[in-house]
Amino acid sequence: MTRRSARITALAVGLVAVLFVVMARADVPVAEAARKWRDLNGRMAPELTFTDTALGLQSGTRLSSFRTREAVLLVFWLRDCKHCKRELPKVQRLHDMYARSGLQVISICHGFPLSQVTPTMAERGWTFPVVRDEKGKMAMLYGGGRRPGFYLVGIDGRVKASNSLSEPVIRTELGRWRLAELGTVPSELKEARERVYRGDYGAALRSAEAVGRQTGASAAVRAAVARLATIAGRKLQNRVDRAEDWHKQGLTARAQQEYKGIVATFKGTSLETRAKALAQNYATRSGAR
Repeated sequence: MTRRSARITALAVGLVAVLFVVMARADVPVAEAARKWRDLNGRMAPELTFTDTALGLQSGTRLSSFRTREAVLLVFWLRDCKHCKRELPKVQRLHDMYARSGLQVISICHGFPLSQVTPTMAERGWTFPVVRDEKGKMAMLYGGGRRPGFYLVGIDGRVKASNSLSEPVIRTELGRWRLAELGTVPSELKEARERVYRGDYGAALRSAEAVGRQTGASAAVRAAVARLATIAGRKLQNRVDRAEDWHKQGLTARAQQEYKGIVATFKGTSLETRAKALAQNYATRSGAR
C-alpha cells in the first residue's frame, strides 16, 4: 500500500469514527443517518398507537382515533437535537394558537424515558403532548429521517404536508375541520359558511342570525343557525379559557385584551350579552377598569 493510499484509508476510517460518535451523541442509530422522511402527501397516514405518553395524551390512543375529529401534527424529535431546539418553539406557537381550534399536536421523542424528557420540555416552555418512541419504530414507519420531522394529518386521515410546518396548509385543513363541524347548511347561509371556514365565528353568527330573522326563513335555516350558535358558544368559551390561562400565568394585560376581543367579536349576536358579562366579571376580579 502506498503512503497516499494509506493516508486516504486512515482519513476514511477517521470520518467513519466521527460519524459514529456524532450519531451516538444525538441518540440516533447510525443506520438512520442517510434516511429521509417519506413523502406521504395524499396517502393515508401510517397507523400509530401511543402507549408511553405524557402531557395530556392518554395511553393507548391511536392516530386513527382523531379522524373526523381533529387534524394532527406529528413531530418526530430528539431530546438533545440542536435542530429540534431551534424548530420546536414554532410547534409550541402552533399548539398555543390552534389547540382549541381543531389541531392536535403529538410529539414523538426517540430514545430517552419520558421522565428525562418532560423536565427538558418544561425548561423550554413546551407544553404539547409527548410520546416515547423507544426504539424508533414509529419514526421508521414515516422514513426515520433527520430530526425534527413533521407530518400534518388531515381530518380524513390523509397526510396533507410531509416534513413541513406550513402554517397556510394547517389553516386550510382547520378550515375543512370547521366546515365538517358545522355540517351541511342551506344556500341562504353561504356567507356564514365562508366566514366559518376562515374561523370568524362572530361575523358568521351575525350573518346567519340576520338570515334566520327574515320572514319566511325555513326550518332548515333556523336549525343551521341554532347549530352555529352552539358552535360559536364553544369557541367563545375556548377564548375565555385561554384568557384565564394567561391570567394564571400573570399575563393580566394580555387576558384583559382577550376579553375585549371576545366582546368585539360577538357584538351584535345572540352571544353578546354573555360575552359582556364574562368580560365584566373578569374586570371585577382582576381590578381592571
